[in-house]
Parts: sequence; C-alpha cells; structure tokens
Amino acid sequence: MPTTMTPSRSVFLFFLCCAPSIALGAADSPDQGIQVRFSGEVVAAEGVSSVPVGTAVSGQYRFDPTAQDFNPADSALGLYEAVLELELAVGDAEYRAETGTIGVLNDSARFGGKVDAYTLTCGPPLIGPAIDGLPPFQMDMNLADTTASLFDGVDLPANIDAAGLDIRAPTRGLQTGGHLLLRDSASGKIGDVAFRVEALEVIQTPDQ
Repeated sequence: MPTTMTPSRSVFLFFLCCAPSIALGAADSPDQGIQVRFSGEVVAAEGVSSVPVGTAVSGQYRFDPTAQDFNPADSALGLYEAVLELELAVGDAEYRAETGTIGVLNDSARFGGKVDAYTLTCGPPLIGPAIDGLPPFQMDMNLADTTASLFDGVDLPANIDAAGLDIRAPTRGLQTGGHLLLRDSASGKIGDVAFRVEALEVIQTPDQ
C-alpha cells in the first residue's frame, strides 16, 4: 500500500475498519427495504489503466430502514449493517454485493471542520470481473453536507436528500463521491476507480 494516501483513500480506510463484512438480522425479502439509485462517471483511476475517465457508472442498493446502530457509544457516528443488496456497473463491468454498512455522521469534526455525511460501504466480498488483473474488493460512497445541517443526530435516514448533499467535489479533506476498490491478496497490489456521483434518488419504499 502506498505510504501517502489521498483524502479519499484515508476516508475509505476509516470506514473499512469500522464496517464488518457480515450483515446481522437484516430483512431479506425482495419487497422489503428501501431502494436507492445512483449514477455518475469515473473521474480518476489509480493502479489500473483500462478504465478511462468519463466511463459511465450506475447502480442501486436496497437497505433496511429498521436496522440498529451498532456504534451507539459514538454520538457523532452511527453505523448500520443495513444494506441488503448492491448492484454496480462501471462501463460494461457489473458487480454485486449482498452486505453493506451505512454510516451517518452528524456535526463531525473528523475532516477538519464540522460536516454531516452519509456513507455507503459494500463488500467484501464484491462479486464481479477483475480489472487489469485486480479482483474487486469493495465499493464505498461518501456524500457530505458541508453546512452540517442535514442531520439532527445519527439515526439512519429513510429518505436520502440528495439536494442537501455535496455529491460532486472534495470539501474540507473529505473526498465525496464513490470508489471501486480492487485488491490482489497474493501480490498486495491495489487499484481505486473513483467516480463522481451525479444523481442519487429513492426509487422504491416498502409500501410501494
């Protein structure tokens, strides 16, 4: 692993350490949960050369809005093993995961100034094709509210308000957007396909 990490890699590793890889007691019926769709495009790729900037990215995930916070001692960070499934497409390559963690930060000073943030971490495992010989490992997405006014606490939001989130640019050391992380466990080589999130919307709720 490189000795110098970008802000995006630092944020990613922070949530990787916090997020367990096995979901506990989440709803598993296809008609349960809240479905969220997102889209954007690749803005950078580290460690791989075959994914050009501008490659289309799209995906959707379903989560259980009744999931419980497994980090209750922290008043600034809620962590929820709420993701029931993820589908991600980077160009023609398709990936999926059956577990994931949602993080909710409220008035957090972890990134050099108070921010609210919504994070999504799915995998490992992340199932799909390798890129330049590097197998997929994990996908994460970090979305920030730089006014720190979006969340009143760390409860899991049922309705994601994209209008209140900075979904495009890095701010205050927090690299917003998404990342497809690749890792070869044998060689230790890693890759990071970073993408800008241009749209995020709830497309289905349990009563629809």
